[in-house]
Amino acid sequence: MTISSALRVHRRWSGVAVLALAVAACATLQVGSDYDKSANFAGYHTFVLMQRQHQDTQNPLVASRAQDAIKAELTRKGYVPAADPAAADFAVDFTIGSRERTDISSYPAPYAGPWGGAWWGGPYWGDNVDVRQYREGTLSIDIFDVRTHRPVWHGWAKKELTRKDIEQSEEPIRRAVAAVLKNFPPNSATAEPTG
Repeated sequence: MTISSALRVHRRWSGVAVLALAVAACATLQVGSDYDKSANFAGYHTFVLMQRQHQDTQNPLVASRAQDAIKAELTRKGYVPAADPAAADFAVDFTIGSRERTDISSYPAPYAGPWGGAWWGGPYWGDNVDVRQYREGTLSIDIFDVRTHRPVWHGWAKKELTRKDIEQSEEPIRRAVAAVLKNFPPNSATAEPTG
């Protein structure tokens, strides 16, 4: 096998590997959380969702769907919505939105010279630059102790959004909420902040 044919094979497989990593990264929901280790999560039984305007969303249904998903997930976990907000054990707030992102990746491409061999004693490595624009969706959920008014837990998720995610947002929002709240409440004996 000549050097030039080996370089072609190397470039082809490098391109396939980069493409495979990019596709895998697109579908990944990244999730993390942090919490106050002094908080008594075992004492939390009732909750209230904080009522406020969500200015960051272009579609008003997105905030409503997130609120419904949070309420459903907390109820599924055994928490009860408080009839009187002042009597709740914890309050829940969230932010949801999306923004355009740009990833710029550069990697060298080998250049072996006009004779298939080394150019002046070694290969020249030029630059290839890939620019990729996409929309990233983000969700943050914050839990506050109603009695102390202090934040006790923070969870977040982010994901590259597909056109389907944007046009049919109910299921992606539900999955993101479930993934974030999976870490709530933290098991203070074993849990560590993630992300």
